[in-house]
Amino acid sequence: MSSKLPPEPDPFTPAEFAAWRGLLRLRETVIRAVDERLRTEHGLSIDDYGILITLVGQPDGRLRMSQLGERRMLTPSGITRAVMRLEERGLVSREQDPSDGRAFFASLTPDGLAALRRAQRSHHATVRELYLGRLDEDDLARLGGLFEKAVPGVVSSAEWPPPPPR
Repeated sequence: MSSKLPPEPDPFTPAEFAAWRGLLRLRETVIRAVDERLRTEHGLSIDDYGILITLVGQPDGRLRMSQLGERRMLTPSGITRAVMRLEERGLVSREQDPSDGRAFFASLTPDGLAALRRAQRSHHATVRELYLGRLDEDDLARLGGLFEKAVPGVVSSAEWPPPPPR
């Protein structure tokens, strides 16, 4: 390799780089710590937790597998494997959609809800310890506003990612 590297195309400004690097490092630090704590204390991965928390927010605690996969940003095979692991533990059940025999629903079971509620204590404590607890109410409001300004709907939308336009 040549000792002279080509220049970086359209480099970030120092402020852009600091904001981007900070977001990435913050996310990785918190997600890794939450994942480790959930695994250690509850036998759940961060992805398992994400599925349970998505289902608990749905009417009747259930969602079509395809929609669940979209919301968790998992491929069809990835969401199937993840839900099957949770089903084996009795935390989620799969039911065929009576209106479409090819589709399935994932439903949160009572044991799944109990497991989620226990895991939420660890999740909330870790996020507060590493992130939220270091900010005051004004900081939190300002930060939420900045996130919403950067990506409209990221804070205010009840569903994420938002459903595709029809």
